[in-house]
Amino acid sequence: MISHRLIYVKSNLPKEVEMKQYKLFMDVSGDVLHEIAGDSVGLVPMEFIIDGKSYIYTDSDEGMNPIEFYQYVKQGIEIKTSQITPAFYENYFDETLKNGYSVLYLCLSSKLSSTYMSACHASETLKEKYPDVDFVPVDSLQATVGMGLLCEKMNENRNNGLSIEQNKESLLAARSHITTTGVVDDLNALKRGGRISATVAVIGGVLNFKPVIAVKEDGSLQMSTTTHGMKKALKYFVDLFTETHDENSKVVYIMHADEEKNSLALQDMLLQAFPDLQIRRRLLSPIIGAHLGKGLVGLAFYKK
Repeated sequence: MISHRLIYVKSNLPKEVEMKQYKLFMDVSGDVLHEIAGDSVGLVPMEFIIDGKSYIYTDSDEGMNPIEFYQYVKQGIEIKTSQITPAFYENYFDETLKNGYSVLYLCLSSKLSSTYMSACHASETLKEKYPDVDFVPVDSLQATVGMGLLCEKMNENRNNGLSIEQNKESLLAARSHITTTGVVDDLNALKRGGRISATVAVIGGVLNFKPVIAVKEDGSLQMSTTTHGMKKALKYFVDLFTETHDENSKVVYIMHADEEKNSLALQDMLLQAFPDLQIRRRLLSPIIGAHLGKGLVGLAFYKK
């Protein structure tokens, strides 16, 4: 098994190609702390639709505040997301490529969105227009804070002098070493997404079952288990982390859908058991929150 810590990959590219300058980008659906990404990683905006009205999420002060977004979620109002087209990418990255920079772009899992496929189509068109630079999409096979971990690695790799191809190979090796999991409070959201049946949703609601979902190694989403109540779900996460985490990695992301109390409880439980952890708490982006509903709490970490 390849360790995600072995980030340097020997390249056979000519030296002048290896040292080509490049910029970093990620889908805005990938949840990374602002102070970590800063100005080093550009976040590509994505669209969500509430009652037929379109909003653009940028993870900045522009547009709807995520807290306001989750008020709509808690009311059970239907929210949809739209896919990014190849034409959007061609326009969005044109200026960067025209200025002589290549682009490394971390995409939401291809099993959850067509983002990666659209980026690949755009890459072919952009290569014809700008043959001296590269637009390199990377399928994260991850979502939300799992992408946050990969984003940190992507930025670290570039700072350590890795070429764009070396950086890509490092991300491809690391993505399967990340556990991303969460507990869902809204069974109806999973029912709408086809993750559970209507019967399971009704029975689960009556019995206070909380489905635990996880991103599989192939990038798809699955219901991995159920717990009876939120407290047992949080304990399940701590036990899972204790048994499977990579002891050489201290960074853990906690995600939540405007659930401060439960996310802080999970943070306290982890720190009580592992005081040296570096925990980054993140509000779940509206792009993912639109599909998972209210009440979600979860985490991402590197596993053994």
